[in-house]
Amino acid sequence: MSSEFGAEPNQAQLADMQAALFSLRDGLMNLRMSLMELACATDEDMQRQAQIESEKLLARLRG
Repeated sequence: MSSEFGAEPNQAQLADMQAALFSLRDGLMNLRMSLMELACATDEDMQRQAQIESEKLLARLRG
């Protein structure tokens, strides 16, 4: 029995591995951005700044 890991990978296998790695990278980048957004959402200073900016925007819309 030949092992899939023991044989030389062919072009199709290399392309599949490359696509899987790009997909993994994209997923990790999305996770990173989500975690950064979560950190900002739980950061009191960021929440305070967002509140101030929201109040400024509402004041401009009313005026």
